[in-house]
Amino acid sequence: MRAVIDPESAGDLREIELRRHLQMMARSVECAEPGVCLTMILRSAASDPAKALVAMKGALQRAGVRARAILARLDCDDDLRQLCTSLSDLAPQVPAQDLIRWARNPRLLDAHEQVIYGTSMCWSGDAMRRDADRRNALNLFDDDAPDTVRLGRHAFAALWTASSTVPERYLNGSFPARPYGAYEQAVEQPVSVSPSVPGPQGWPLLRH
Repeated sequence: MRAVIDPESAGDLREIELRRHLQMMARSVECAEPGVCLTMILRSAASDPAKALVAMKGALQRAGVRARAILARLDCDDDLRQLCTSLSDLAPQVPAQDLIRWARNPRLLDAHEQVIYGTSMCWSGDAMRRDADRRNALNLFDDDAPDTVRLGRHAFAALWTASSTVPERYLNGSFPARPYGAYEQAVEQPVSVSPSVPGPQGWPLLRH
């Protein structure tokens, strides 16, 4: 079943969306098999699915659920630190570089935010390049869509291959001092993807 949040009737949209992500994550935990991996394509660590994962870390640990994330923006703040810590706590034997990547190439930013919850639930949001205050506020939650989940996993694999590793200073929290409002600048880099998965051309690979 697909649920669409209409921006004209949502009220406090951010609160509603965060609550919905918490609900979907809780449902995915209830039916999760040990070792299952949630995948997230997000604008930043301040995105609601990332906050939901941080809040649900204990339940995810008890269920044996892991997670990987791709971020378009790396902000030097507590949200990123908490997300990196949560990802590592969910998979303590996996190097941090294998749990989070940075979609720093501008050509990748047309990909839409996306979260795959288990084998049949997923969420699709706005394009990662869209500023938070200019987003279309249309969010699609699918809770019985195995085919959409399968396509979403292909999209995640392709974007993961095309994304960059995250600098060590972000992973260990040793952020350099920066003026307020200064962020890591995206640098144009060649994109290389595996021939076995779809490439970044024509992003987004998955959209409603």
